[in-house]
Amino acid sequence: NYLRTWLADRKLRSIYNNLGSVSDDQVKRDFIKKNMSCTIDYLYFTLSGIPDSLIEVSDAEIKERYSKTKDDSYTTMDTRTAVYALFKPSPVTNIKIGNVYISRDTLDAGSKQDEALQEALLFSEEAEYSSFKEAVEMFEIEKLDTLDIHEDFTLNSGIPFQMGVLRPAVRFVFDNSLGSISDPINANNGIAVFHTISEKRGGYKPLDKVKESIRRTLLRENKKDYALGVLQPLVDLDNWEEFANTNSLIQYSSGETSTLGGSFPGIGKSNQLTGTLLAMDAGEISGVLETYNSLLILTMTSEDEFNDSLYQEQYTSIRDQLLNTERTRGFTSWLIEAKKSIKQEDYRSEVY
Repeated sequence: NYLRTWLADRKLRSIYNNLGSVSDDQVKRDFIKKNMSCTIDYLYFTLSGIPDSLIEVSDAEIKERYSKTKDDSYTTMDTRTAVYALFKPSPVTNIKIGNVYISRDTLDAGSKQDEALQEALLFSEEAEYSSFKEAVEMFEIEKLDTLDIHEDFTLNSGIPFQMGVLRPAVRFVFDNSLGSISDPINANNGIAVFHTISEKRGGYKPLDKVKESIRRTLLRENKKDYALGVLQPLVDLDNWEEFANTNSLIQYSSGETSTLGGSFPGIGKSNQLTGTLLAMDAGEISGVLETYNSLLILTMTSEDEFNDSLYQEQYTSIRDQLLNTERTRGFTSWLIEAKKSIKQEDYRSEVY
């Protein structure tokens, strides 16, 4: 069965990966981006350089964004709150022989685990007989942790990752009535006994809880709009440097040289910037462009000539490199696109 499933998966991956191909245009474009340089002048805003106090984000904007995005970004799941007691095996003792400490064998570790399990069983029985609270006092448990657990698989269902994947705990919490006490459940960091205490229906996170996050998103967007509004009229301005000297928020750089696909001081790089430089000729001026941290307009003052002999020399190595990249992601690319066209229903939370 293992070979049948493994070989089928391997064959499918190989078929799609071997479909990868690279055109001469792709090879040439990669060569140009990495080997041809240009010199540019640019006028730019950094988003961090625009003071927050200059940009307004109204409560009405925040409410509108919340209403538009709450179904995708701010839904909450049905949860059940449970408290648990954790019983950890005592540390395995070491034997000192001369000046060397040697760990005892696995039998010792097993006995420590059995002791922790026995204590957890007794605790669980006492909690069922009297109450969880009284059992905690009787066993002198100093620390209890409370969890909001959900059935979905995201974020380990609300269970701390150091405990491991505890689907038995999730199923106990949702398959039993409130107030129930579990049998001991093995976790990565000990043996846990759970006690469900309340439940909460899913809905939406309150606006007050996400307001600041929305405000920061809108602040960044509004900064971009501000910079765009300032830069667009300046495309045809004759002297960018003179204008920058009159505005403390805007910066000007002249004579900066890098490859067409490279990074430039102050503005970094982006696909939009690279694509624009590839399409420009010396003397042309761009529209407003965006990188991760800035908005800018630029003029290309010079550009290297295409070196055909160097291109022919590097053609094979570039093509092989690009082809290897294509053949490592062919299956993944196909799978991503295939998933977009199918409807998925996840029933794992009902089974496990």
